[in-house]
Amino acid sequence: MANEVLDLPLQMTEKPVINKTKEFMQFKGQIKQCVYPSMLASYAEEILKKIESSKLHETVYGFDMEWPVTYDGKPKKTALIQICIDHSTCYLFHVYHIIKLPSIFVYLINHPRVRWSGVYITNDFLKLGRDFNIDVSGAVSHIIDLGTYTNKVLYFDSSIIWSMANLVQRLLKKDVNKDKNLRMSNWDNTNLDQNQRMYAATDAFISLILYEHLRKIEDELQIN
Repeated sequence: MANEVLDLPLQMTEKPVINKTKEFMQFKGQIKQCVYPSMLASYAEEILKKIESSKLHETVYGFDMEWPVTYDGKPKKTALIQICIDHSTCYLFHVYHIIKLPSIFVYLINHPRVRWSGVYITNDFLKLGRDFNIDVSGAVSHIIDLGTYTNKVLYFDSSIIWSMANLVQRLLKKDVNKDKNLRMSNWDNTNLDQNQRMYAATDAFISLILYEHLRKIEDELQIN
């Protein structure tokens, strides 16, 4: 949930081709939400088992966070942590009313075999560390910033700053629901409605999809 800016170079100022139906990208898998520390720990263990049973050297997950918007310059505590592990499962960890994060969850976010994909999520992790007084150095060192990755793979100027919406429009030729009422809704309420749940899960899902798309392009370019 970082500030999103876009400064397009000349060769990218043409209007992106967007799905004519204007249908927003949407996560269509299972959303697992938890609000209690015990369930948070249980879901973290569930994800860890998948990581440690995998034969892959590293696993990439989509990541995002939400917190209540304020107008006094003092951001509120992290409310929601979104992790999308694949196309079928996204986890929503509601942590606003949790005082101390379970140690197994802290271990998960710093796991050496996990890389976190997202747009400007370094600051998200740093905020999480401040909010809960936890070490996030492992997570920060394993971040895949999608803006930086896009510039690298497509040979764009490294100074270009992307928003998630523009990455989706440019790379996937689709659109993203960035409705202000949803984006700035009451994330500290544990009783999230279906629109909030879908918005949150979809953001993490898009972070994963964009990585997979860029990785495919990178692999194809290396082959050629």
